[in-house]
Amino acid sequence: MPTPRDPRWVLLVETGEYSSLSRYREPDDEDMAAAEKALIQAARAGWLAVMSHSAYESTVPELMMVRPLCNPKTPFEDAVQAFRRRLKDRSGNAVE
Repeated sequence: MPTPRDPRWVLLVETGEYSSLSRYREPDDEDMAAAEKALIQAARAGWLAVMSHSAYESTVPELMMVRPLCNPKTPFEDAVQAFRRRLKDRSGNAVE
């Protein structure tokens, strides 16, 4: 993954949905505990990941896995592909 130009820490779930956790600093233990609690309450699993830049820019952001959360059952790359499909559906443009 190239050096991110505007990195953000995100919570990526198995369906490709994501939520921003932090833009300027690594999430701390309190942030992570809250994220894991939210995943458990929603009966979901996913990963802490770094997104290279905003998903609303003209280029597709890269995602780098940091660590799994709540024991995801699918591979990280499957979630990344689902994320890209969601971007394509939102924009109507091809996403590679």
